Amino acid sequence: MSKRILALTLSFMMLFSICSTGLSAISVFAAGGHVAGADVLLAKDDVWKYLVTKDDIGTPFRAVNYDDAAWSSGKGALGFGDDFSETDATLPIGTVIGYGGDASNKNITTYFRKKFNVTNLANYANMEIYVHADDGAVVYLNGTELFRRGIADGETVTYTTSARFSPKEETFTVPKTLFVQGENTLSAEVHQDNGTSSDLWFEMSIKGLVAGVTASPSPSPAPIVDPAAPLGTVSKITATFNGDTTTAKGITWYTTQKSGNSDLQVVKKTSATADFENATKFTGRVSIATNAATELVHKAEATGLMAGTTYFYRVGDEALNLWSEVGTFKTANANGAFTFIDLADTQAKDESEATLSSETIAKSLATVSNADFVALNGDIVDTGSNEAQWNWVLGHSQASLLNTTLVAAPGNHEAQANSYMEHLNVKPAPNSPTTSGAYFSYNYSNAHFMVLNNNETSTQYSDFTPAQIQWMKDDAAAAKTAGAKWIIIIMHKGPYTTSNHATDSDIMGATGVRTLVAPIMAEIGADMVLQGHDHIYARSKPIKNGTATATTKITELLNGRNVEYTVNPDGSIFVTPNTAGPKVYYRNKTIAPSYYDLFELADEHHAAAYGAEPSDPSRPVRGQIQNFMGITVDGDKLTAITYEIDQSKDNAQPYIIDQFGIIKKEYKDY
Repeated sequence: MSKRILALTLSFMMLFSICSTGLSAISVFAAGGHVAGADVLLAKDDVWKYLVTKDDIGTPFRAVNYDDAAWSSGKGALGFGDDFSETDATLPIGTVIGYGGDASNKNITTYFRKKFNVTNLANYANMEIYVHADDGAVVYLNGTELFRRGIADGETVTYTTSARFSPKEETFTVPKTLFVQGENTLSAEVHQDNGTSSDLWFEMSIKGLVAGVTASPSPSPAPIVDPAAPLGTVSKITATFNGDTTTAKGITWYTTQKSGNSDLQVVKKTSATADFENATKFTGRVSIATNAATELVHKAEATGLMAGTTYFYRVGDEALNLWSEVGTFKTANANGAFTFIDLADTQAKDESEATLSSETIAKSLATVSNADFVALNGDIVDTGSNEAQWNWVLGHSQASLLNTTLVAAPGNHEAQANSYMEHLNVKPAPNSPTTSGAYFSYNYSNAHFMVLNNNETSTQYSDFTPAQIQWMKDDAAAAKTAGAKWIIIIMHKGPYTTSNHATDSDIMGATGVRTLVAPIMAEIGADMVLQGHDHIYARSKPIKNGTATATTKITELLNGRNVEYTVNPDGSIFVTPNTAGPKVYYRNKTIAPSYYDLFELADEHHAAAYGAEPSDPSRPVRGQIQNFMGITVDGDKLTAITYEIDQSKDNAQPYIIDQFGIIKKEYKDY
């Protein structure tokens, strides 16, 4: 498997390199249908001067004649915390810079300067700017502000100004009259969201768009199917909920361009082996993968199935006799108890880390052997546009994913165009945008699940649009009217977490998720909110309008230890199950201590006992601790068991670290 993945990855990278080289001198610039040639004046990997400091150096650094001789210098892109650009999977970090030494109080602002020459200013119609800044930046040209991203227009910018640039990158044009013939000077200040931000990134390029030059007409799109392509194998198979969970299932898979048919065969499981001789056949659809030019994405839905039934299935191309390995899935019962697994952030930067995530998934399914599906709270991969990472994460987990149903929320690491939707066959809510992910819901027995998309944003709500918020309200109301007993939300950037992201501006700011969206969750009756993003285990008390509400609890014995059930909680319980993968964070030390009064469990990360990560002292050692949850809903009772895997203990086998539950009934009945 790994050799095939490596071959596909190398082929893709070679093709991308060829395309990139061929296009480096031409930039498509839409203006009245014309296309202009472009000269690269500043490349993404050019060398910049930079200053890492905890001191506010004021505004003099913006001037052309500022003395930056004592500053450090390094090749772009510059930053820390990420090995590759989150928006360009082929661009590695050029220079790793510092953050001030204190992982819990990183520098808010880092300074950059660059001189470059414009030798043919008269030849250009205007200039094209590309910027990728995490979390935000203000850029000055020859002493005058050129643009800002992530900081509001008109806001006075100081060293302590926080920033949030979404979607982190942008390409736009500016008048050539802002530049001078000869030497030009760029000065930039990159601002963090807060002192616990996990990464910083700055890359920028400038192109001069040549006036009066038109490119040749674009060639006709290449055909989807290439009969000369190698046959290859069926890969990256996922089964997901698509429509009625009792009667339907959605399947996604990938092939080479040789396979133009999308065939799904399903047969009821009546014995240990599958016989597809009399299988029910379904035909799907095919498209070229956005981030893998030599691969095709196939999707098909199985419908008209029987409730509460296990099926064998296989996917492929019947005409080519190309089939996947045989998988199984189970349709939901109309009612009755059910169990599911919840985990988060399988994201991996290399193949060995993807193997670690796959082992967590496999152990979770072995431990919670009656699980009907697996919920993943976002960040499936580290860079959504890097298809090699999907190959690794889904490839090494293929045996597990072939025999379960996956419910995944879109994470910020899957925000790149189509990267989420092309790997999962879900049914978005009406009018849900799908470029950066999707929001949707489904019923399972007496529970209603809502999967949210934090990769949207608006002036009214950070990480959400008013349309998604209204849908959430309407969808919950409709579910309750239809008889849903439970409302469970699955999302990535949760309101109540206990690590780095707990103090992000999009969480705790004036329009933040904690400020505006969490109260709505309590209002619509969300019983539990399953979160990701903040790689630490934490469990809140029931929270309503920012306050932990009074509770009544009963205690039972389960697995030889006590488990507390909150009876009829007035508010939502927020849980973050750490990570199924390698990356972990320390507990947030900058937030007010009273914040932790909102939590039942808010310990320091268990990986902290093993010391800091050598390559990034701002985080605990990487890959040491993983967690997952088994959650059972049985009528009026929800029971959650949290498991931990310590790579240095018990042969890395899961053990219980937390148990809790909710009872939705009159206390006198117990």
